[in-house]
Amino acid sequence: MTHLKRINAPKSWPVERKVNKFITKPSPGTHKLEDSMPLGVILREILKIGKKKRDIKLILNNKNVLVDNKVRKVFDFAVGIFDSLSIPELHKHYRILYNKKGKLDLVETTKEDTEHKTCKVIGKTIMKKGKIQLNLSDSQNLIIEKNNYKVRDSVILKENKIIKHLKFEKDSLVYLTGGKHIGNKGKVVEIKKYPGISKDILVFKIDNEVHETLADYAYVIEK
Repeated sequence: MTHLKRINAPKSWPVERKVNKFITKPSPGTHKLEDSMPLGVILREILKIGKKKRDIKLILNNKNVLVDNKVRKVFDFAVGIFDSLSIPELHKHYRILYNKKGKLDLVETTKEDTEHKTCKVIGKTIMKKGKIQLNLSDSQNLIIEKNNYKVRDSVILKENKIIKHLKFEKDSLVYLTGGKHIGNKGKVVEIKKYPGISKDILVFKIDNEVHETLADYAYVIEK
């Protein structure tokens, strides 16, 4: 388990900055640092279900906490954007999202909602025999037969199987994970594609007002 200075923690973390010198750093692998927080820190500092680290570790060791419906017992396990977090004994279920101030937020939801997850396609790899590997935003990799998916599309998963394909296209509904409109939902008006090193631009509407941001900030969600 590694630590970082609390004052240097990502601005997206909704934690107090001056109470202790250090804070736990999430383990690498599932999410970017700014898109996630350690599971133990969420339980202790946001949900406040225990005051001390040993209290939280006891709760985790007793298999009382699920992330994406899987028991997680590691204090520094990275819980990130669009993950679900459940505490069955308390009948509490949450979805991790950004609020409109750019802070990671736990939005209370239902047990039924945690049974599926929306993931963004961030990469594709061509494999042997024409099969395709989709690289998803939460570090999952899925092998598919048909090449119907594009980078920036989203998929809805249930039990690690695709149950719905959400295309990144005009009129799709997107959730914004960066820029000054972070945490907002908007309707796609246009996708401006540029060759070379220039980044694609998303034109979108929020309440009939037109805005622009980087297309990489768009996360297609279900309408």
